[in-house]
Parts: sequence; C-alpha cells; structure tokens
Amino acid sequence: MAERAAERIAMSSKTRLGQAYYDLSVMMDAGVPILRSLDVAIEGRQGRLKRVLTQIRDSISKGSDLSTALSEHHSVFPLMDRMLIEAAETAGSLGLSFKMLSQWHEFVHRITRRLQVGLIRPFLTLHVAAFVFGLPGLVAGRTTTGQYLLGVLGILMVLYIPTVLVVACMRLRERLPLVALPLDFILLRIPLLGRAVYHMSISRYARAFAMMYRAGVPITEVTDRATRATGNAIVARLFDGGRDSVRAGGLAWEGYSKRLPAQYLHLFQIGEETGELDKTAEKIAEISADRAELLFGEFARWQPAAIYAVVAIVVIYMIFRIWGQIYGGLPAF
Repeated sequence: MAERAAERIAMSSKTRLGQAYYDLSVMMDAGVPILRSLDVAIEGRQGRLKRVLTQIRDSISKGSDLSTALSEHHSVFPLMDRMLIEAAETAGSLGLSFKMLSQWHEFVHRITRRLQVGLIRPFLTLHVAAFVFGLPGLVAGRTTTGQYLLGVLGILMVLYIPTVLVVACMRLRERLPLVALPLDFILLRIPLLGRAVYHMSISRYARAFAMMYRAGVPITEVTDRATRATGNAIVARLFDGGRDSVRAGGLAWEGYSKRLPAQYLHLFQIGEETGELDKTAEKIAEISADRAELLFGEFARWQPAAIYAVVAIVVIYMIFRIWGQIYGGLPAF
C-alpha cells in the first residue's frame, strides 16, 4: 500500500510532461501540423500543464516559433528540453525530439519513483517513532503534554530541516549559478548517489549531443549546448575542453577530460573518426543511463537501512535516558 502511495506521489508534472511529449511525437510522426498536434495534446491534459500548452499554442498561432514560446515557461520546460526542441525545430525533426524527450522523462520518472518508494516506509517509521519516544515520560507524569509535543516536534525537525535545506539549495542552484558549483561538488561526494548523478549527467550530455548533432546543429554549438545540458557544474567542466578543442579546429574528444571513463572517450573518438557521432553519443547516453539507474537503485535499497540505523541509535539513546531518569544511572552490563 505504501508503494502504491509513493507511485501516486511520483506522478509529478515532469511525468505528465513526458506523456505530453509522447502524444506530440505520435501526432507529428503522422504528419499532423504543430498547431493541430498541440490541440490534441491539450485535450488530454489538465491543470497547469494544460494552461501552459494552451498559451504556447496561442503564441504559435500569432506567429511565434515553438522554441521561443517554450522559453517563456522556464519552470515547466527544463533547459535541456528547450535546447533540443530549438535544434529539432531548425532541422525539421520535432517528432523525433518529442519522442526522445518522452523517453528521457520516463527514465527520470522511473528513477524518482524508485527513490520515493524506498523512502516512504522509513519516513512513516520516523513519524511513528517521534510520537512513541516521549510516551513513557508522558505516561509516568515526568513530562507535561506541552513538553511531550515539543519533543515530538524536535525529532521531526531532524527529518524536515535537512529536507527543506535540500529543496532550498536546489532552488538557489537554478537561480544563482555561483551556488551551483559547491552544491554540485557536495552532491557528487554522497556515497552511491554521487556516482549515480555523475553518470546521469554524462547521459544528459551525450543525449543532448546526439540529438543536436543529428538535427544538423554545427559541432561548435553542439558541444557548447550539450555542456550546459549536463545539469551538474562539476561534470560540465569535464566536457569544457571539447568545446574549446572544436573552436580551435580540433576534435571534441581530444579536449575532454581524461578523468571521464575511458570507454566513453573511446566511443567519442570512434564517432568522430567514422562520422557517426550521433550514434556513438546515443550509445554513451544509453550506457551511462543504465549505470545511473543501477546506482540509483542501490541508493534506494540502502537509504532505508541508513534511516533505520538512525532510528535504532535514537531508540537506544532514549532507553538509556529513561533508565537514567528512573534509576539515576546507566544500566550495568
């Protein structure tokens, strides 16, 4: 039941956006014009996404292009989505871009759902524990109801303060680029989660690279835009040299950091030598996405154990505390 609840929570606006992309890809692959395709996509939506798609449809009907209309809704359409759609619009491959973005959002949703399912039980356990820890003192009359509730609030703050800080940091990261570097550095140092984010960022780079290269975007722009699409400032630095190398007349892979996995560098080299960079970049995107999903799964599997360990430590602490209050000292072993 907890898993089903987590899955319902995980049906975020990003997931609904992926479904809208899929509807648009089906319509455009069938040769339906963009305005008519948007009409069909709007019919199947609701809430904020429906309003935004309607506004985009109105903007296009007044002469605006799709990428410009999307740029007016940064909070709904991520940077990578906007860049890929802009490139695809120029190359006339919007149907393909919508299909790939649909698959990307489904992949992100699958990972998010797994993490949420792993968290739902530990969070419920912590809430129950917060109310149970202070009950002995309340029942014995050593604490008042007010003191008991303050104790519950104090325990819950240990859970919610870090959560609020994480959300606040993510918001600051999007609005203040200078904050992104230290936050991304810390994120990459978290066991398992950091490696997962690392491979996810590489997948974002390679996927953006493949789509824009296939759409006919000049390689100098591809390397620049794909670097900005990584979603992690530290990982983006590993690809900065590729952009600089191309601008100097060299090959992209020659400028990439040697700290990147050798397999990825080798595939980029093969792609540039054979002229099939889009295919090799897409393969890198698949490999790195699979590794990211595996690592996110491992993190989801171990994070409940870590939370339970914290709960166990707090329980032991409370036992010793209650013992000391009753008997005036620690138990002898």
